[in-house]
Amino acid sequence: MDLGDDGIALVAVCTTVDFALRTPAEQDALIASFGRYLHSLTAPVQLLVRAERLDLTTAIAELRAQAPTLPHPALRAAAGDHADFLTLLAREQDLLRRQVLLVLREPARPCGPVDGLGGPGFWATATARHTARSARPATEADRQASAIRLSRRLAEATALLAPAGITLCPLDAGQTTAVLTAACPPGSLLAPSPYLAGADQVITAPSADVTAEPARLPSA
Repeated sequence: MDLGDDGIALVAVCTTVDFALRTPAEQDALIASFGRYLHSLTAPVQLLVRAERLDLTTAIAELRAQAPTLPHPALRAAAGDHADFLTLLAREQDLLRRQVLLVLREPARPCGPVDGLGGPGFWATATARHTARSARPATEADRQASAIRLSRRLAEATALLAPAGITLCPLDAGQTTAVLTAACPPGSLLAPSPYLAGADQVITAPSADVTAEPARLPSA
């Protein structure tokens, strides 16, 4: 994402790990893996845990459509029962799902001294936003360098979190747009989609037929 004078950002989806079901030794290993990632940070990151409504309509429709093609009557019956259970569950409960996002951001221009690992120092990165308007405008070369740093940071995070069973998947432009759209109007009845009209687009609809004869009330 291009943030203008604030630089650029990258959003990645993180898979989750069921910590409570692990043994104490496995839990210690997970904590150590996450700790190694935290100790490797040379710039601020954001971990965002968001909840959104879970729509089972598509899953139920696919289950009912594929059930008749199953090779055994017992499997077909089980698929139908499961579809009925999901329909009842969606009707009686407000289903939610959690999504964990990792947000990485880089300033639009070099932000001064570097730390011992070759990246920008934490204080220099934190103050880059406040000095953006007084600094020279960012060039295309600066933005390309920021994009390269973001890619390197994503690769490092992927490698360090992999031992904990966490997989990172960067979002493309459409997926990022859908996530931001879902975060802005949490009560929207429309499912987030990159194909929704933008805020500056004019939405038109066919005009009503004004020549049609108005409806007549029945006589008493």
